[in-house]
Amino acid sequence: MGFFDKVFGSDREEKEEKKPSGGGSFTPIVVTTDNVAQLLHDTALKYKISSHALDIRLLSFKTLIKMDPKEEEWIELEEGEWQKFNKPEILLNPDFLIKQNYELEIFKYKEEPWNSDLLLHMGSNKEKNRVVCTIKAGSIIRKADNLKSKIRNLIRMKMLRSRILIDLWDVDYDSALDDLTAKAMVQEQYILPEDLSFDVCVCFASQKPVNDELILHYKNKDEEPEESDRVDYSKRGFIQAVEKGETVIEYIKPQPGKPGRNCQGAHISVPEPLEKFKPEFRVSDAIEIDEDETRILYRAKRGGYVVFKDNTYDIQDSMELNEVSFKKTGSIDAGVETEVKLHINESDFMKDAIGTGVEVEATEVKVEGNVGASAVVTAEEVVIGGQTHQSSKIFAKQAVINVHRGFVKTSEDLQITRLEGGVAEAKKAKISQMIGGEVKAIEVDVDVMASNAKIYAVSKIVINKMLGENNRLVIDPTEIDSYHNEIISLEEKIAKIEKELARLEESREQKEALKEKSTAAVNTLKKRILEAKQRGVRPQPAFVAKIKQFQKLESDLLDLKAEIKAAERSLKETRMKLLAYQDMMVNAKIINYGEWSDYTHIEFHLLCPQIKLEYTPKPGDKMQEVYLKKVTGPDDEVSYEIAVKEAVKE
Repeated sequence: MGFFDKVFGSDREEKEEKKPSGGGSFTPIVVTTDNVAQLLHDTALKYKISSHALDIRLLSFKTLIKMDPKEEEWIELEEGEWQKFNKPEILLNPDFLIKQNYELEIFKYKEEPWNSDLLLHMGSNKEKNRVVCTIKAGSIIRKADNLKSKIRNLIRMKMLRSRILIDLWDVDYDSALDDLTAKAMVQEQYILPEDLSFDVCVCFASQKPVNDELILHYKNKDEEPEESDRVDYSKRGFIQAVEKGETVIEYIKPQPGKPGRNCQGAHISVPEPLEKFKPEFRVSDAIEIDEDETRILYRAKRGGYVVFKDNTYDIQDSMELNEVSFKKTGSIDAGVETEVKLHINESDFMKDAIGTGVEVEATEVKVEGNVGASAVVTAEEVVIGGQTHQSSKIFAKQAVINVHRGFVKTSEDLQITRLEGGVAEAKKAKISQMIGGEVKAIEVDVDVMASNAKIYAVSKIVINKMLGENNRLVIDPTEIDSYHNEIISLEEKIAKIEKELARLEESREQKEALKEKSTAAVNTLKKRILEAKQRGVRPQPAFVAKIKQFQKLESDLLDLKAEIKAAERSLKETRMKLLAYQDMMVNAKIINYGEWSDYTHIEFHLLCPQIKLEYTPKPGDKMQEVYLKKVTGPDDEVSYEIAVKEAVKE
């Protein structure tokens, strides 16, 4: 029965025990009791039969109350008086007592056809403040006189057997029985396809007290499991960062519970709430307090990390560390939006300031020394005074790196003193020395370029001095992350629209041909229909049907032409968006203020149409600017070719 405990057996279980048990005959008796279950038990023992072989009939009952346990006499309630006492302020008072006395006839159980296959349970929750009747699936409800009343009486007798007080907190369950009995009366018998449950008695449930609790939210959020449920032992919560407005600590005040009373009339008491964690700490001006009747919230007035010192909680935004490593600190996940600034002081070029496999995330990260293998740094601003390992990764809004061998990506500016085979992506990249490696940015400026370098840009590449060979310089927006997805999406959309246009045009041509072929015959049919109407003769249905088919063809053609126009308009708009990206690169330029070296390769990747233009500068040529020159053909067709002119220092 779900959360309900079984209080009384089903009819089937009782009927198994109600079979003759070897005892002699039993003469009905009339008795008065306030405990029906005990009475049946005692009677069964006396006559040496099973209590389940006995049945009861309620003759009358009394409801008795005491307003105070010290009172000697019980007060019998007259009919209609109960509503004066059926109030929470009385029933939830532990001094109020209530019981019922029943006058019963006890007789030998005799099975009747109407309930021989009725499987009926009574159950309640743990407190017994809610009693539920369940008629089990498979029960057979047979037609009988006063069937509804008989089922109600059966429920009522089961309530008495389980010491449930009657006519005090009963629930109206007529509607639950109406449909059931109606089907049985119509069909002679009705087999219940699924369990039918309904409340028969509901009193006052108790409400548990709320014990006080101190919740350190700033610590708990670091302990929440990841989606993979795998423990990352590198993340040990070295600092607990919070954002502005975030709840740092929460104190839940103790709150009293609420007593109840169950359907047996017993008062349900509740304990007093426990108070063990009342705040005795202080907070700094960086934390605001918001208090109401049930709780106290301590919220961060600024971003930073939480510090507890001298019994005072504070939020600070700057921290200096000698190193960040798996052994000493673990990973530091302060969050980019928390305003936490980390300064890592280790500057020995033989050591790692940020160790192997460690992740560091904060608003600002300044590292005096090196970033180790597989380390990851994420921040708004990053400064690295040493070198980055080739397997390290840096993600930032802006970054300044001394020697870079790993991967770095910034959404704004990037400055690298020496790029040694690493990968750099940015909006604008400034590289002092480039020794191999790869750079992708809208604009790239390199002071000194050695060999085997690759640069991808959108608007400009500037080389101040080229010393090495085998370098590749490419203007291609699709290589830049911020443009790539949008360009690919536009190209896919253009291909899809062009395919749809081809299908629509083919369908239009077919319908146009059919219309042209059918026009003469349709005109003849129209003439015959008109002549028939003039003679007062009803036109042939086949002629009318053909005319309607032709009209449908004309309507479909109009719809097709409208669809074609809409598709052409969409294609034009999409191509314009793609051309906007091409306009950026059409004005792009690659400038070498120094001298070209051997095996330098230059590419311009046009988007609309998709064409790659290539150029190999002549070694030894100096001060050159390579750009795209617009060429207009004899039919006013526009194309582009690579051109070269003298570079002028800006």
